[in-house]
Amino acid sequence: MSKTVCDENSSFKSQARYLVKSRDMNLWAQALVEDNEFRKQLIDQVVQTVSSETLDADDISMTVKAFMTADLPNELIKLLEKIVLDDNSVFSHHRNLQNLLILTAIKVDHTRVMEYINRLDNYDAPDIANIAINNELFEEAFAIFKKIDVNTSAVQVLIDHVKNLERAYEFAERCNDPAVWSLLGHAQLDANMVKEAIDSFITADDPTYYMDIVKVASKNNSWEDLVKFLQMARKKARETFIETELIYAYAKTNRLGDLEEFISGPNQANITQVADRCFDDKMFEPAKLLYNNLSNYDRLAITLVHLKENQAAIDGASKANSTTTWKEVSLSFDCIENM
Repeated sequence: MSKTVCDENSSFKSQARYLVKSRDMNLWAQALVEDNEFRKQLIDQVVQTVSSETLDADDISMTVKAFMTADLPNELIKLLEKIVLDDNSVFSHHRNLQNLLILTAIKVDHTRVMEYINRLDNYDAPDIANIAINNELFEEAFAIFKKIDVNTSAVQVLIDHVKNLERAYEFAERCNDPAVWSLLGHAQLDANMVKEAIDSFITADDPTYYMDIVKVASKNNSWEDLVKFLQMARKKARETFIETELIYAYAKTNRLGDLEEFISGPNQANITQVADRCFDDKMFEPAKLLYNNLSNYDRLAITLVHLKENQAAIDGASKANSTTTWKEVSLSFDCIENM
């Protein structure tokens, strides 16, 4: 019985060698036809022959093509594993074969993909990663981008597809790439994680989204965090909007010393706008500093009345030398006394 059997094996091995060397697709089609009762034994010998004996790239190419034409993806995986996963194989670093192995696994056996992308190192990584994403293999795509140090694409997978900002933060900490911190900051801002977003943008040294950050931080009363962000942004971009909002944030956090120092030096802020906002918000101490800086004695006098600095208010009204101001100051006295 054993002599009859790895005789049959000898016969299949000879057939396998002949098929591989022939490169004849018609012969391959006949040998790999589904109703061939000996197809499995023949395939096993082809895999063995190709992996251990074949040194010609064209022989390999035609054998792979034959398996693909016969729609034998699982057998193709077995063949390709023998060819490219064996470090002793002359084709172990063959780019197209590595690509084909991973793509075939994506098609028929997702469980193998992670192993392949970690073990292999000469495939078209960005293209494979995007194909993995299209097949909802998000962890595999992340692993590919991480392996080739395309950090922005890696974190984008965690943000957009895995939808895990905590993992995205951990990844940002590990790679410490400013572009990654920026992407994370934007995602955190979209998720209304204001403090976390601001910290990310500060780490990235990126003021790009300053208008969005001011809007969201103001809405959430995150003034302390906004001060830190705008201080960074001002170093990168000396713009009127940034400097104006920084002064207002100083006022909201009662940092009157910082506010006074800021407006005493050169700046592009719209101080009048901030002074009026402070007055309307009943933040009279910062309003007093701002109106004084502007020498706007009309508004300063009214502000001083609200602070119950009556003599200073009268002095301010005198400097304004305006009948209207005197009337407003008098009315303000009356209103406050009657409150």
